[in-house]
Amino acid sequence: MRTTLLILLCLVCLFPVAGDAQEKTNSKFGKVSAGDFTLKSPVIDSNTSAVVLSDVGTSKIEGNNKGWFSLIHKRTTRIKILDKKGFDAGNVSIDLYTSPDGEEKLTEVKGITYNLENGIVQQTKLESSNIFREKQNRNWVSRKFTFPNLKEGSIVEYTYSIESEFLFNLRSWEFQGDDPRLFTQYTVYIPEFFQYVFLSQGYVPLKNTRKDVFKSWSVTESNGTRATEHYTLSGYETQNTWSATDVPALKEEPFTSSIENHNSKIDFQLSQYRFPNTPPKDVMGNWATASEQLLKHEDFGGALTRPNFWLGDEVKKITSDATTDLGAVQAIYAFVRDHFTATGSSGFYMSDNTSLKDVFRKKNGTGAEINMLLIAMLRQRGITADPVLLSTRSHGLANPFYPLLNKYNYLICAARIDGKSCYLDATRPRMGFGKLPAECYNGSAFLVSAAPRNLSFDPDSLQERKTTLLFLVNNADGKGLSGSYTSTPGYFESCGIRDELVTKDAGDYLKEAEKAYSFPVRLSEIQIDSLKRTDLPISVKYKMSVDLGAEDMIYLNPMFSEAIKKNPFVSAERKYPVEMPYTLFQLYVLNMEIPKGYEVEEIPKSARVRLNDNEGVFEYIVSASGGRIMLQSKIDIKRAYFRAEDYQSLRDFFGHIARKHSEQIVLKRIKN
Repeated sequence: MRTTLLILLCLVCLFPVAGDAQEKTNSKFGKVSAGDFTLKSPVIDSNTSAVVLSDVGTSKIEGNNKGWFSLIHKRTTRIKILDKKGFDAGNVSIDLYTSPDGEEKLTEVKGITYNLENGIVQQTKLESSNIFREKQNRNWVSRKFTFPNLKEGSIVEYTYSIESEFLFNLRSWEFQGDDPRLFTQYTVYIPEFFQYVFLSQGYVPLKNTRKDVFKSWSVTESNGTRATEHYTLSGYETQNTWSATDVPALKEEPFTSSIENHNSKIDFQLSQYRFPNTPPKDVMGNWATASEQLLKHEDFGGALTRPNFWLGDEVKKITSDATTDLGAVQAIYAFVRDHFTATGSSGFYMSDNTSLKDVFRKKNGTGAEINMLLIAMLRQRGITADPVLLSTRSHGLANPFYPLLNKYNYLICAARIDGKSCYLDATRPRMGFGKLPAECYNGSAFLVSAAPRNLSFDPDSLQERKTTLLFLVNNADGKGLSGSYTSTPGYFESCGIRDELVTKDAGDYLKEAEKAYSFPVRLSEIQIDSLKRTDLPISVKYKMSVDLGAEDMIYLNPMFSEAIKKNPFVSAERKYPVEMPYTLFQLYVLNMEIPKGYEVEEIPKSARVRLNDNEGVFEYIVSASGGRIMLQSKIDIKRAYFRAEDYQSLRDFFGHIARKHSEQIVLKRIKN
C-alpha cells in the first residue's frame, strides 16, 4: 500500500508522542516589542520572504443554549514580512462552513500591522469594514482581508474565533506551510461524549502532551413560552496539545502529485456519540451508509434514480447500429464526449437547480454533470453503470479506510460490460474509450452503488511507452545526411499532441520539432497516424535532412532531439516520496552512416545501470563499425512511486541517464 500519507488512526485515547509539558510562547496578541523584529533561526535562509513567528490555536467543545454543543475555535498568528515577495502572507482568508441549517460564525476578528520606525513600534489596526465575504461553493464561504500599511520588515498579527454548531467540522491544523514557522501549537479539548478519529500525516516531529480532566458542561434549551431547561453533564475531557519549533518551509519538488499530501498536519473526523445511559451512536459510518446517503441526496443520487424516460428515444438513436452491450456503451460514450462541453471539473454534486435534462439541452455542464448524464444514458440502455468518486492528483489522496467525502473532488462512470468493469470519463474531448486522465490515477476511489466498495487507481498500473527510430544515410552528393524519423509516443504524450494539433496544423508542429535539434535540420513530409483513433497512441513520421557542416572536427550528440539533458532531481535530499504519474519505458534506436570523408575519433562507452536491483534499468549501447554508428538507449522504470529513502538511488539513476545522453561522438575529417 502506498505510504505517501503517514496516517495514524486512533480515537480520543491517542497515546502521547512525547511527554514534554506544553510549550510556552511569548506571542500574546497586541504585545510586539522592538526586539521581535530581530530573527534568528536555522530554518530561515536567503530564499525566505516571510516567517511565521507563532501560530497558536485551540478548539473546544462547549455546551450552548440550543440544547446541544458548539465548537469554539480560536487562532492567533504572527508573521514577519522580510521582502515584497512575502506580501502574500498579509492576505488572510478564513473559511467558514455553511449549509441550509446555518453558517459558522466568525467573531472577535482583530488585525494589527507593526512597523519599526526609529526604534519605536508603530501600530496600524485592521478596520472591520475591510473584511470581505466571498462564496466559494455551496458549503464554504470565506472572510478575507489584507493588512494595512504593509512594508518590507513589517510584522502582522491577527486573531479570531469561530463558533460552529457543526461538530463534525473540528478544525484541522497545519504545522507546516509555504513559509518557515518558528513556533506552532494546537490544543483540542474533547469531552468523553464525542469520539473522533485523528488523522496525522507529515514528517515534522511533533511534541504531544495529553491529559484527562474531570469537568462539567452546562447545556440550556429554550422552549418558547415555557421555562428554559438546564442540563449539566459531567465527565472527563481529553486535552491534547501538539507543538513544533523551527519548522522549515514546505517546498515542492519535481514529481509531486500534491504537496498537501506531505504537509505535516492533523485532521479530525467525528466518529461516534457516547452519552451516559444511551447506546453509542455511530456518526461516520462506513462505505455502505455513506453510499446510501449519497444515493438519497437530491443533487447526487436523485439525478440518477429518477426514471429519466425522456432519454429513451435519444439513446435508441445513438445505439441503433450497436449489436452488443460493448458497442452500445462505446456509442453512448462517444456521443457524450463529442457533443458536451465541461465547464468545470471540481466536485461531484449536481449544481443547484440543475437537472440532467438541463445539461442535455444546453450541451454543457460541470464534469460531474456530464458523467452523471453518461451514467443515466447507459442505464436507459440497460447497462449497469454507477458513479465513482475519486481525488485527482493535484487535490491530494483520499482516505482508504473511511468514506470522508471532503477528500473527493471528481466523478467518473463505472460501467459493467460482460462481467467486467470499465471506467469512463466523458469530459475530455479526445480521451479514448476506457481511458482516464493520468490525474485520476491517485490511489483510493469510492464506487457508489447498492454494493459499494473501495477501488484503487494506482499509477504503478500505468505505463507510458515510447519508441523512436532514427535512420540516416549519406546524401548522394556527399554533403550531409538524410533519412527518416519514426516515433510512437506513449498514450498520454499522444493525448497532448492531439490537443496541440487542434489549434495548429502539421506544418506548425514540424517547425516546433525543428527547434529541438541543436544543429541545422530540415524536416518534411510529416505523417501523423491514428490521430482520430483516440483509443490508440499516435505515430509521428517525417523525413529529415541534416547539415553537419564541413569542419575538421564534428561533435555530434547521437541522441539528437531525444536526450534527457538534465537530472530532474536537483535537491541533495528529499523528505517525502517521489510520485510519478506512471511507469516509463522509452526506447531510442539510431542507425546512421558515418558522414563521407570522416572517421570516428571518439565514441561514448556503452553502459548499463540498474535502479534498486529490479525496479528499473538504463541501457546505452553504442558502436561504430562497417561505416555505421549504431545506438540503442533504453529506459525502463517499473514503478511510479518511490519512498523518500529511495530518493538518492533514483537521483543517481537519472544522473547517469543525463550524463550519458549528453555525451558526444567526435568525427574527424580524413586527410588525403
